[in-house]
Formats: sequence, C-alpha cells, structure tokens
Amino acid sequence: MSNLSIFVLFKLLWKHIKPNRKKQFGFLLGLTFLGALAEVISLGSVLPFIGILIQPEKVFASAWLAGPISFFSIKSPSELVFPITIIFSTAALTAGILRLYLLWYSIKIGNATGADLSIEIFRRTLYQDYSIHVSRNSSEIISGITQKVSAATSVLISTVTVT
Repeated sequence: MSNLSIFVLFKLLWKHIKPNRKKQFGFLLGLTFLGALAEVISLGSVLPFIGILIQPEKVFASAWLAGPISFFSIKSPSELVFPITIIFSTAALTAGILRLYLLWYSIKIGNATGADLSIEIFRRTLYQDYSIHVSRNSSEIISGITQKVSAATSVLISTVTVT
C-alpha cells in the first residue's frame, strides 16, 4: 500500500466519504475560488491606493477613473483619497475575513469527515464475526484504528487548508 501514489490514495479515500460531505467539499472548493478572487482584488488594489497617496493628481487625470470621478462629483485630487482608502480597506478586510472563514470551514469539514470515517470503521469492526473478536486483542485494534483515522484526518485537513 505504501507504493501507491497520493492521487490513488485520495481516490480510495473519496469513495468512503459520505455524499453530504462531498457536497460540502464542493462548496469548499467554490469558497476557495472566491477567496482567491478576493485576494487578487485586495492585492490589486494596493498599487492604486499607494498611487493615490503619492500622486493624487496623476490618478485624478487618468481616463479609467473619469467616469466614477464625474459620477461622484469629485472636484479635486485630494477628494479622491478618502473613497479609495475606503475601497482598499474594504477589499483588504473582506479578503481577510473570507480567509479566516475558509480556514475555519476547512478544518470543520476535515474533522467532520474524520469523525465520519472513524464511526464507519468502528461500526465495521463491531459487526465482524465473534471469532474474529476473540482471536484479536481489542486494545490493539482500537489503537490501530484511532491512529490510522487520526493520520488520515490530519492529511485531509492539511490538504484542504493548503488549497
């Protein structure tokens, strides 16, 4: 089993995950893309924000801001600093909050999936024939199951939080 690739192992693990957890992983994937988009917007707003602070006249004269400047009736370059600061702060805070929620949700789903796997393994162990139970040491079985499920859960959480 040790010579199997990581993708094969994840494929085998995926077969044992409940359908509702698979939907939650799909939601997590969408949330990850949304978080990446928020990060891009947050990072992309740094340069315009710095440009407004350093040379507001240049930004005020740019063609791509002409529409919003006339829409909001901004008359001078100094009036542009406050709205851009609000936009930058909002983008940065939104990205940070989304990142925290994504981390919390990833850990929650990883632990819930680990609990599901643990319950299923214990259920299958308990429903084995009596002769199997008599021939094995129960503390070794429980210890082995706990270690394997803990390792699988750790790998699952690590994989989900990295993405």
